[in-house]
Amino acid sequence: MQECKNLKKKFGGKVLIHIEDEPGLKDPMINLADYIGLGMVTLQADSRLNDEDLIHVGDLEFKVIHTPGHTKGGISLYLESEKILFSGDTMFRGSWGRTDLPTGSFEEIIESITSKLMELPEDVIVYPRTPENQQ
Repeated sequence: MQECKNLKKKFGGKVLIHIEDEPGLKDPMINLADYIGLGMVTLQADSRLNDEDLIHVGDLEFKVIHTPGHTKGGISLYLESEKILFSGDTMFRGSWGRTDLPTGSFEEIIESITSKLMELPEDVIVYPRTPENQQ
C-alpha cells in the first residue's frame, strides 16, 4: 500500500476503487494484508467507481465494466476508441482470476467473462494479467 501512496505523491494520481471493493480497504478479513505480511492497510480511495463510469486520462476515455468474480468489485477497463480492454484480475493469460479469496465467486467470474467481456467486438485486444505483472 505504501507503493501506491508513493506513486500518488510523486505523480499526483488518484486512487480509484469499485464501490463493491471499498470495504476491503479497511477490513483485514477481506484484504488479507496482514496475512501476506503487509500489516494494517491505511489506504483511502479518492473516488468510488460504478459500472459504466468513465475515467479520463488525458484524451483517453476508459469505460468501467464491472466484472465481479475475483472480488465483488472487480473491474475491467475498456478503451473503445482503441479497441483495447485491460481485464485486471478478471482474466489472466490462459485462465481467469482466482475466485477462492474473500468476496470471490467462480460463478460470478464466469458470468462476467461470458456476459460482459465476450460481448465486446471480436477485434478488441485484451490485455490480461500475465506472470510478469502479477504483483
